[in-house]
Amino acid sequence: MDMEPSSSDTRPHNHRWFYRKMYSAEIFQMVSRLHRLFGRSFYRAVAWAIGWVYAETHHGVVRTVRENLGLLQPSGVSVAEAKRVFSNFAVTIGDYFTVGNIAQSQADAWCVEREGKEHLSEAYQAGNGAILATGHYGFFEFGALLIGRMGWDISVVTQAEPTAALTAWRAAFRKRWGADTIEIGTDAFASLRVLKTLEAGKFAAMLIDRPFGDFTTDVELPGGKALFSKSPALIAYMGDSAIIPVVVAALPGGKYRMTAKPCIWPRRLGLARDQAVQLATQQVAAALMEEFVRDPGQWYQFPPLR
Repeated sequence: MDMEPSSSDTRPHNHRWFYRKMYSAEIFQMVSRLHRLFGRSFYRAVAWAIGWVYAETHHGVVRTVRENLGLLQPSGVSVAEAKRVFSNFAVTIGDYFTVGNIAQSQADAWCVEREGKEHLSEAYQAGNGAILATGHYGFFEFGALLIGRMGWDISVVTQAEPTAALTAWRAAFRKRWGADTIEIGTDAFASLRVLKTLEAGKFAAMLIDRPFGDFTTDVELPGGKALFSKSPALIAYMGDSAIIPVVVAALPGGKYRMTAKPCIWPRRLGLARDQAVQLATQQVAAALMEEFVRDPGQWYQFPPLR
């Protein structure tokens, strides 16, 4: 029988010692600087080991991840499959630091499969920019570099990090591969910067599968329901822009595949605004799930989703 070790510690992952100590600007800066001494292969190997140790010692978080993966695999998820998520995520973080310390052309060569560039071109040629909607899946930050290498300007829309120092550090780090950062909050005016980006004909990348605030909706997944953010669809509606679901998935051997799905145009659905936003969000979620279920072990959802 596939039994998970019991644990009385039910604290969320971001309330635990490891997260609070390691997720800081000082640690990120130190790890980035050390990259020049050790390189990508070393980073990936050490990161995998750290992820494995974390999974072996944080049973409560493993249990949460296992429950979340059940939303993608209704037939059931083993403890081993849930633990694999942590090593996968850690290796991705290793590559994140590598991307900021090597030439963009070198990092770009990691992506050996690119699907759906025509959908990106369609949105760009329409002149109103586009929201690139993705999730906490694969190497989602890497997508910004890949889009930039294709010749398109992109901004990454993100919530504030736990500290202002880390928010500033990550924004500067993204800038190394040509991506701007738009910090978005919960106030009504926070979306104006994203709209201005669209008005300039640029792309804005937004995460949709871990919402904050109240502007959310339940979406149907293969194994149940989860809350997704409606903000990308609303902003696209307001800007008469497309939403393009995009996924950057890891492949064997340290390679990646980028997939851009067909454009979704909320304003062109012929519905009132609220109905159009709701339907567009459901359509984006469905398109992303087509990719997520190909390898659920790359869905990095550590807080409870239901």
